[in-house]
Amino acid sequence: MNLERISFEQLRVFAAVAQSGSFLAASRQVGRTQSAVSYTMATLESQLGVQLFDRSHYRATLTPTGQTLLNDARGVLQQVDQLQARAHAISHGLEAELALAVDVYYPLPMLLAALADFKAEFPSVAFRLYVEALGAVAERILAGSAQLGILATLPELPAGLEGYALPPVKVVAVAAPNHPLAQQAGPIERAALRPHTQLVLTDRSALTAGKDYAVLSDATWRLSDLGVKHTMLQAGMGWGFMPLHSIAADLASGQLVSLPLALVPEGGLPLAMHVAWRAGQSIGPAWQWWKERLNQPLA
Repeated sequence: MNLERISFEQLRVFAAVAQSGSFLAASRQVGRTQSAVSYTMATLESQLGVQLFDRSHYRATLTPTGQTLLNDARGVLQQVDQLQARAHAISHGLEAELALAVDVYYPLPMLLAALADFKAEFPSVAFRLYVEALGAVAERILAGSAQLGILATLPELPAGLEGYALPPVKVVAVAAPNHPLAQQAGPIERAALRPHTQLVLTDRSALTAGKDYAVLSDATWRLSDLGVKHTMLQAGMGWGFMPLHSIAADLASGQLVSLPLALVPEGGLPLAMHVAWRAGQSIGPAWQWWKERLNQPLA
């Protein structure tokens, strides 16, 4: 058995014969003579040391071994086709990989819908997703580990970035129904909040180091994960702000209740959001697709 001499052309002919069910039909499919197809298959069987087709009947049929190896051959051919398609796309300006950094407050259903559309539109582009909080999104873009980002909380774009504003996301103050603040009739003044632990989302980025956003209590617990914060709020371990879209089901079921704070507008606090990229960054087709796709109203 001499595996070194096996070619992709032999594998394509093998797959064509198996699909069409005859050497004659396969010869028309691959544009070669029937004798050339027969010789190619005989050579491949000799090199592999196994019989791929049973030729004892009118039509050539796959042997059990042939069926097993056909699956392997198709896998190799698919990888080669993907390699060629990706190389062709890159040579015509399409990015090999795109990285997106997204703030945790961005609605997950909208992100998933965009990801599904992107995968269908650009199947050859590798994708990297970072989910961050506060200034960490901007830092990734500035550092070059993400080409594009969705920022929240920051009132304006940091120096070195450009972009456009998205409709704000509403955030509301919430607590578990058994929390002391949930027992108070509104509006709740700031003095009443100070003794109660506020759960605050935080990060390690230099852009937001030492900065607080909507921190109203003297006692705070700092958390780097929005999901953990959500669970701790449900457990009654404090009160805090959460994006309305992520806790709507909790409010409807009564697992969390909205706190009518005197300092917060009725219906929630609008949280600024931006799509951003590095100033002067070169733009490829996949990057341009995301830039346009994200410029849609939030549901």
